[in-house]
Amino acid sequence: MRTPLNPSDIHLQLTVFEKDLDKISIGQKLIAYNNTQPNKKYNCEIILIGKDVTPERTVHVQCHFDNYDKSLIPGMYMNAQVEVATNNAFVISNEGIVQFEGKQYVYVETENKKYEMVEVTTANSENGFTQITFSDSTDIQNKTFVTKGAYTLLMKMKNMAEEE
Repeated sequence: MRTPLNPSDIHLQLTVFEKDLDKISIGQKLIAYNNTQPNKKYNCEIILIGKDVTPERTVHVQCHFDNYDKSLIPGMYMNAQVEVATNNAFVISNEGIVQFEGKQYVYVETENKKYEMVEVTTANSENGFTQITFSDSTDIQNKTFVTKGAYTLLMKMKNMAEEE
């Protein structure tokens, strides 16, 4: 029996590393895009997770496009961003974090144009932002943080300390 090809029901096949399989599930949403038009995003949903692991330690995952675009051609390479977990976290731009003497710090404004270095622990980093936690019970509510030029501030503060 031959089944005609339905061009409106084209699927996206992702290659997922075996170590990441526990982070995906059927019904999970993702955004796909190709390298030639990375700003053009396609919403998709995982509909099938393969049961065979390839020699490269990957598994094929089938996804369905919410709205299929006829400019997509079967066999074309695509990238995908899968939201694996959501949680509330305190993040700061990467330019707001400095490394000094083997530790990570951010600057908190204490008074107008006066800053204090506060030690932090960094975690996930994505799209120019890094998740941070504070090493002590620092109250971060209603605080102003330096989000750009923290290294410049570090150099100024260290130079002033040396001059004293």
